[in-house]
Amino acid sequence: MQIPRLMCTQHPDTTVKITASEEVDEAIVAYTAYGCDEVMVDYEGKMTPYGQPKEIVMKAIRGGIPLGDRFYITVRLPNPKLEEFDRAMLSLEAAFVANYFSRKYADVQAVRWVILPMVEDLDTVMLVRKMLKRKAEVYKSETGIDVGDIEVIPLIEDAFVQTKAKAIVGEVFKGEEAREVRVFLGKSDSAVKHGHLASALAILYAMSRLKEFEAESGIRVRLILGMGSPPFRGAINNPRLAHLEVVQYAGYYTATIQSAVRYDTSLDEYIRVKESILNACCGVRSSVSDEVLPLIQEASSKYRSQVMKHVDKIVEVARLVPSTRDRVSWKEYGRSLLDGERVVHMPRAIVYTSTWYAMGFPPTLIDAPFLLELAKSGRLDAVFKLLPTYRRELEYDYEFFDPQTARRYLGEELVNAAVELADYLGVEARPSPTYAALLRMPRSEPNIIALSKYRKFLG
Repeated sequence: MQIPRLMCTQHPDTTVKITASEEVDEAIVAYTAYGCDEVMVDYEGKMTPYGQPKEIVMKAIRGGIPLGDRFYITVRLPNPKLEEFDRAMLSLEAAFVANYFSRKYADVQAVRWVILPMVEDLDTVMLVRKMLKRKAEVYKSETGIDVGDIEVIPLIEDAFVQTKAKAIVGEVFKGEEAREVRVFLGKSDSAVKHGHLASALAILYAMSRLKEFEAESGIRVRLILGMGSPPFRGAINNPRLAHLEVVQYAGYYTATIQSAVRYDTSLDEYIRVKESILNACCGVRSSVSDEVLPLIQEASSKYRSQVMKHVDKIVEVARLVPSTRDRVSWKEYGRSLLDGERVVHMPRAIVYTSTWYAMGFPPTLIDAPFLLELAKSGRLDAVFKLLPTYRRELEYDYEFFDPQTARRYLGEELVNAAVELADYLGVEARPSPTYAALLRMPRSEPNIIALSKYRKFLG
């Protein structure tokens, strides 16, 4: 069985509106035009029809696409601890119905994996595993069709949980006969909760520890990296940064190809991103010691303290960010940010990222006060050594930083820190006249779309 390398997703990070009814054709185009050998049908916080995987199966069969061989459908279900239980179970049913039809009409298994998001412990993984096993048995006994075994891919997407990835993965796959497993590390939600610096370091640390797990267990971990276009979300889909990010995060096997890089960039730019991801795949993971753990904790704490000062403005602007997929509103299914005993409801990663750009302040710069502290204490060079692309990410994001606009939303303190950091790094903190003019217009949905088209991603 071939493990896929490029996972086309349904993330709403593009400026182009894609309806649920268009996603069946989109899945086929993902293979035929973009070269993705896996498509994620997403039910996490998203109103995807439960018949969609089956419809993709039937269209792929009619189109002669090598389903179950060089093209797979992978379902991301809602975490039953965080969303309604029935939605999680219906998502599993959608996967089995797809396999029923793929086996019946083409004698192949279309869905081999389901993704369980926001994994923090073993309990939910085991629940999903048991449901998968029992459903497969019922289908076989009642229909006579072997729909096949479906494996769970744990998606770990919190910096603090990622630092425990070795232990979690060890528990999840303890006693498994498989010598090859898939594990998913997500950057975006981790960045919302802990900031860019902490989330980037946590992924590198998790990758290093999973390399140890492989050596000790004899189980090969085929890592999936979930990242988007802006630096805050990993930038592995960014045409100007992808060739650097794939080296920084060397050791992955599969990477997500999200919507913005397919619809907001040129075909030539997309091909450059795709080739960077494929050519750098499977490199040697760097070793990161436990000494980075206090830095992750400190960076997260400083980031959260900054965000808490601007919660009202974030929520105000976030309401103007358009949704370009049929997702559940972030007001119903968002993210929680913890600061001591205070819990704040935040938008999900794409809306959150777009909101900061709309305020003239790219979200990587929220770490600016902490980076100045590191510089003054002589520790910043060590950070740049751990994250060799970090300086380039900051230089990139300073192209979208406008102090005049940012001060209207955020006041002086955080903006002045970003200006001081730019001076320290020798970076010109000034957007192009076109982008600055858009930032200085009144904020509205069309204005946010215009800003996003200029950047080539919504968030």
